Amino acid sequence: MAIIYATRRFSTTSISEETKLSLFTRLKSEIKNGMKRKDQLKLNVVRGILSDITYASKSTSQTTTDGVPTNQEIYATINRAIKRRQESISRFSQAGRNDLVENEQSELNILVSYLPEQMSENEIEIEVKKFIKKIDISGLKGLKDFSRIMKEIKIDSSKAPRKLVADAVKKVLSDMNK
Repeated sequence: MAIIYATRRFSTTSISEETKLSLFTRLKSEIKNGMKRKDQLKLNVVRGILSDITYASKSTSQTTTDGVPTNQEIYATINRAIKRRQESISRFSQAGRNDLVENEQSELNILVSYLPEQMSENEIEIEVKKFIKKIDISGLKGLKDFSRIMKEIKIDSSKAPRKLVADAVKKVLSDMNK
């Protein structure tokens, strides 16, 4: 009977299923690992992310049918947390609180580790140029074109923050006006 149990146990989970774990599942397992390793900093950061995700899912009904948020929603939450940490770092460094800067920087590093590889500014500009050629803008109108491009461009916000995309669009449009 133990042999049958072991066979069923190993046949129900395959390696491909383990590699397809959602980010939400990964964060949940990070809490368990953090407790086992007694890594209080990582544990606090992951708990904070999960708390923010729960709060966001209750304020909006954009989660999937099984109640698990999508990776894009989680990336957006992580990006907001990163922005908060960056603002805190700048304020603490202005106040001369290096101890708090180090703590916030450590938390920031943990948060960044959950994001996919970020696009460089050059890659973003290339994508913007491709998009502008694709929609064939003729007779630039400045702000109208900027708004139209920002509304229609589909660059994954987890790989390129919207601010960087906006800066790239402005740069490409100004280069086209010359």
